[in-house]
Amino acid sequence: MNMPSPSTPEPLFERGYRFRFIIRLCLAFVVGAVALYAIFYFVLSRPLTGDYAGVFHALRNLSVFLRPVIALSVLVYVLLVCGAIAGLCVYGLHKVAGPLYRMERVMDEIRTGAHTRTVSFREGDQIEPLAKAFNGWIGKLRQDRHRWISGMEDAERLSPRDDAACRARMEQALREIADDMARYR
Repeated sequence: MNMPSPSTPEPLFERGYRFRFIIRLCLAFVVGAVALYAIFYFVLSRPLTGDYAGVFHALRNLSVFLRPVIALSVLVYVLLVCGAIAGLCVYGLHKVAGPLYRMERVMDEIRTGAHTRTVSFREGDQIEPLAKAFNGWIGKLRQDRHRWISGMEDAERLSPRDDAACRARMEQALREIADDMARYR
């Protein structure tokens, strides 16, 4: 069914939602960088005191531990940042794919002939313009379905004894239904 489009379409995602997502992503990188800096600071900030030989031995002993420290700190950074990004992605999918999943379930119900109902949305779900259009379409479909059923019932009720007249009214009602259904293709 062709829905009239407004002159300026609404964005599918709120501006604030996109901004908060970017801020959280940047915050994840900052937290990872701070963790990486803290590890390196605690490992490398020991004072080197003494004469040349003492400093040489301290640096030589440090070189043994440097490779595992770098590997561990990079691993911590990657786990922190990847974990935060994964959490943001799951949250984003929850707010975007959740409404799409609910719309798909309603479409399946319509396909099986079950009673058509609108889709309910949670607080903060995205793609609100699409949801409003979908619920409007469901409402129109519900009205058309009610009109089709009442048309068939009227055709049967108005001509209970005359089979030819009943058949003619039923055929007329079916033609009207076919014309109406052509709008949904």
